[in-house]
Amino acid sequence: MRDRTRTVVILAALVVAAVAVADANDANTAPSVAEQIGGMQAMCAETADARAQRQADEALYFRLGGYDRIHEFAREIVHLHSQNDAINGMFEYLDKEELAKRSADFIASGTGGSQSYSGPTLPETHAKLRLTDADFLAAGGDIVKAMQTMGYGENEINEFVCILVSLKDQVVLE
Repeated sequence: MRDRTRTVVILAALVVAAVAVADANDANTAPSVAEQIGGMQAMCAETADARAQRQADEALYFRLGGYDRIHEFAREIVHLHSQNDAINGMFEYLDKEELAKRSADFIASGTGGSQSYSGPTLPETHAKLRLTDADFLAAGGDIVKAMQTMGYGENEINEFVCILVSLKDQVVLE
């Protein structure tokens, strides 16, 4: 139960991270960006064995509902990113459907699907964006919100957040 409570606390912090970071008046009461990322890294380390076992039992790809559902999930992420004041400027001139398709391909290939991803690498895609850790948290909050909206469970959210955390240094290049 301790792991579950910690997971919920970390995920809740991720969802509100963009607001907490942006609101300077409350900055002293909210965990810092570094503390939030550190908390997620610790949670991922603590849950590594359980996540590996779930993946061995059934690939995350299937638990996410297969390609069509992952594409729907990617569309929701792009939609939320486009509405998020902290990061929406990065999406202003992009073809949102193309971004959702590439994201779905990337997610599917990385979660155990048979699809292959042939697009640019994460560093290539994100280099010009000059993302910060705060941007990473804002985007992650959108992803958690999309997963919750789509009815994914705590285990799937935990696994996806840990995938994001493992990829952080490939997208936050500053």
